[in-house]
Amino acid sequence: MAAEITTNAVPLDLDLSTADGTTVALGNLLTERLTLVHLVRYFGCLPCQEWLIDLDRIAGELAKESVGAIAIGGSADYQAVWLHEARGVRIPLLLDPAQTFRDYVGASKPLGWRMADPRGAAAYTRSLAKGFRPQSITKDTVRSPGVVVLDQTGSVRWRHIGTRIGHYPPLDEVLAKVAGLT
Repeated sequence: MAAEITTNAVPLDLDLSTADGTTVALGNLLTERLTLVHLVRYFGCLPCQEWLIDLDRIAGELAKESVGAIAIGGSADYQAVWLHEARGVRIPLLLDPAQTFRDYVGASKPLGWRMADPRGAAAYTRSLAKGFRPQSITKDTVRSPGVVVLDQTGSVRWRHIGTRIGHYPPLDEVLAKVAGLT
């Protein structure tokens, strides 16, 4: 595992890839005043899917406020394709197999024993009750969930790094934080 870099900025030339394998530099995705980055554990994770679909649902409203939205996972391009095709997700779903983005924003530490937190099981159960279904578990299952807000220079303006499975802040709380950023 790479050492945790944790800086206040992510390089604009950081390469990510789309589900079809196209390489895209982070800077090309930061077209709005701010960009909300959803860090999924893996695209098949139930609480990650639920939060992502909720984010996608309000992406148009965010755009009216000059706020973009993207999601970054480590692997499982086929799950990103499934989210686009079967679940109708429209925001960019990007892959970062080396987890370099996570290193820069301080989200590279694995969950470890915190994966056994019963609140994580409860988050999965809630998502199941809402009709979400698990996809294949990947090697990225040990990753922390997170939300990061970047400006157009790649500077980290706000971050939340989860401490257990499904530990995402309520979306309205994130929106309030974003609204307070100038």
